[in-house]
Amino acid sequence: MAQPKDQGTPKTFRQSSKRVNRSLILVVITAIGPLALTGLYMAGNTTDPDGWLLTIFFSLLLGAIGAWFMGNKLLSGLLGVIQSSAQSENQLRRLMELSGDWYWQQDPAHTIVRIIYRGKDQNGTPKSSQPLPFDGLARWEVEGLSCIDPRYNWDTFKALLDNHQPFDKVSFEYWPRNAERIIFESTGRPLYGPKGEFLGYMGVSTDMTQKRLNEQMLSLQRSLLQGVLLSAPIPELAASYARGLKNCLTVHAEVVLGFRDKSEQNHWRVRGTNPQIRMPLDKGQAFWDNAEQYCDPLEGHDQHGLVWLSKMKPEYYFDDSWKNELGISSIWLARRKAVEPNQPEYWIMVAQQGVEHACHDDVLRVLTAIRLLGLCVERRVFEDDLQGLNGTLEQRITDRTAELTRSNSELEAFTYTVSHDLRAPLRAIDGFSSILKEDFAESLPAEASGLLDRISNNARQMGGLIDGLLDFSRLLRTDVARVKVDQQQLVDQILDQLDAKRKNIVEVCALPPVYADPVLLKQVWMNLIDNALKFSSKADQPKVVIHCEKGVRDFRFTVQDNGAGFDMKYADKLFNVFERLHHKKDFDGTGVGLAIVKRIIERHGGEISASGELGQGACFTFTLPDQIELTE
Repeated sequence: MAQPKDQGTPKTFRQSSKRVNRSLILVVITAIGPLALTGLYMAGNTTDPDGWLLTIFFSLLLGAIGAWFMGNKLLSGLLGVIQSSAQSENQLRRLMELSGDWYWQQDPAHTIVRIIYRGKDQNGTPKSSQPLPFDGLARWEVEGLSCIDPRYNWDTFKALLDNHQPFDKVSFEYWPRNAERIIFESTGRPLYGPKGEFLGYMGVSTDMTQKRLNEQMLSLQRSLLQGVLLSAPIPELAASYARGLKNCLTVHAEVVLGFRDKSEQNHWRVRGTNPQIRMPLDKGQAFWDNAEQYCDPLEGHDQHGLVWLSKMKPEYYFDDSWKNELGISSIWLARRKAVEPNQPEYWIMVAQQGVEHACHDDVLRVLTAIRLLGLCVERRVFEDDLQGLNGTLEQRITDRTAELTRSNSELEAFTYTVSHDLRAPLRAIDGFSSILKEDFAESLPAEASGLLDRISNNARQMGGLIDGLLDFSRLLRTDVARVKVDQQQLVDQILDQLDAKRKNIVEVCALPPVYADPVLLKQVWMNLIDNALKFSSKADQPKVVIHCEKGVRDFRFTVQDNGAGFDMKYADKLFNVFERLHHKKDFDGTGVGLAIVKRIIERHGGEISASGELGQGACFTFTLPDQIELTE
């Protein structure tokens, strides 16, 4: 940091002053030297004419040399002072450019007497091309200029200037009728002369237009989102949004918003800032349905995705009063097109007053506004649909409950019919066949006796299918009552019901307890063990292995045999009702057992799968959740 004694005159100026002083000393010496020599010579010689001529000649020669030397030194010093001053002014200008967008100076009467603009504004436009009309006027005398600083009004600000007080970052807004708005902050310091007299003010101003308008835009967006979250009506939000967006533009304009939901009524809902900008229903509908024919692309602005920017042709204005009474000079709009049949559409129209071209920053703010408006409209449409669904949910639940009750009643009626009405004819067929065979055994031919045996067997097989179907339907209506089941004990009980030969071929590992319905789980183990014993019965050395592994959140159980096996390309049919992969002559059964197993496992939250190979046996694997998952 510079010392106080060094904060006055610049160093280059002090050096120039020293050089000028040295030049003056040399000039004096050069001027006195020839005269002194002349006097000494005249005093020491006689009055000889030739001597006087020689003296005059040398005096003139020395005087010319001294004059040339003096002029050269003096001119060099003056040029140094001028260059130093120019350099200081250039540095001052550069410092001003770093501290603000323009420099100003005013006289003791508070009249602006000088404005020096910085190179370019925030949009890259030279400042000199749009000078402010402040010269020769006090601030409060400029038409369209207002003090928007909350600390001051014109009276208090004028009193501050009268008292010669400094001020910092005072906000002003310059917004004439036919020009773009400028919001700026000014900082000023009083100027005093050498004798302490007041000379006026000097200071800098900074353009804050885009910063302030962007801050207003953010505040407007927050208000809109809060309104949407609070479920305010969309038309009210749109009207408030239009008024707020109008205050975020750099030109005088009227803003109109439009939107429509094409899912029900195909008409636009319009909200604007001026009721005089009306759109007749027929003309407005025709315009928005064919806007491309009535508009030109917005010059100087690229299209942004699904948002279409355009400028309305003057001959298609809806009313002549827009030009004559409202002073509309140009109308441009941004429209978000629908990309799906039932997707909402929305647009923002800006009717500018006094300015023909669309400001680049205004276009960006409108694009931001229409995207947010679209999100809010789509959210509200979704909320309305959701509320409609919620309103009918109770009725739909009642209808579904009644339908389910009716289906259960029909299923019970079907079960009753199967268990009673179908069993009686089958018993009659089986019984009459047996009677015929017993009473007429001697007179019946062998072929007829074989046919009666086939009738009886088929009747009994049909009864078995009916029993399996009844068991499966009964399972669908049975509630699952989960309790802690000791599977080791459960499997041992099932094996105890087998004969010793069949029991010895089953190997069982340690089985953990699980939470399940004991009756249903016993049915699972009975069906799987019975299938394994049945299909391995024709093997040379039948073997059935029951194994268990602990998973992350479940237990994995396997029942593996070395029997007939099956072809894996038919594995998806194993768990269907009445599906069989082996002929009933080879292995009896109804084809319902595995379907029942799968249904029970799924109702317990597990899964079941099968793998095998013809002649090499089969392996059935199922999972059951452990205690931790059930308690959660």
